[in-house]
Amino acid sequence: MVAPATPRVARAADASAIARVLVESWRTTYGDLLPEPYLAAMDVRESEERWARTLADPYHRSAVFVAEEAGTIVGFASCGRERDGDRRYEGELYAIYLLREHQGRGHGRALVRAAAAELASRTMTSMVVWVLRDNARARGFYEHLGGMYLRERPLDMGLAGHVPEVAYVWEDTTPLRSGAPALRP
Repeated sequence: MVAPATPRVARAADASAIARVLVESWRTTYGDLLPEPYLAAMDVRESEERWARTLADPYHRSAVFVAEEAGTIVGFASCGRERDGDRRYEGELYAIYLLREHQGRGHGRALVRAAAAELASRTMTSMVVWVLRDNARARGFYEHLGGMYLRERPLDMGLAGHVPEVAYVWEDTTPLRSGAPALRP
C-alpha cells in the first residue's frame, strides 16, 4: 500500500467537497443503520453552508483536516474541545468520514493522527469519539487504533428516532500522534 498523503488543514474553499464527502459517506455507510428517507433527505448544499460557517469561524473552535488523492478531497476529520462536560477526556474527534472507495488506504489513520496532534497542540491530550453502536467497521477501526470503549447513549436523529451510539476514548493520545502501534492494557 502506498502511504497516504499527509492531511492538510481545510480551507474555506473546501466546504463543498467536505459536504459531498459527508453526504456520500453517510449514504454508503449508514444504509443499513438509518432509515432510507432520512439519508435521502440529506442535502449537500445545506451541509456545505454549515461547513462554510465552521471553516470561517474566527475563534477556530474546531479544526478540520482533509485527505486528498490526486488533488481531490476523499475524506475529512474535525475535532475540538469535548462537548459533554465529561472530565475523563479533554478533546473530541467530532467527525471523520471517507468515501468508501478510498477506505483502507491509510487516510483514516492519518486523519485521526492529525486530529490528535492538533488537540495536543491545544493542550488536550485525551480524546473521545462517538460512533453508531451498530457500525461494526468503524468500531473495529477505533479499537485497532487503541480506543477503549467508554459508554453508550441514545442519539436523537429527529424524525428518524433514536439510535444508540457508543464512545471510544484515548486517555493519552501520544501513540496516535506518533503513529506507534496501538497500546492495549
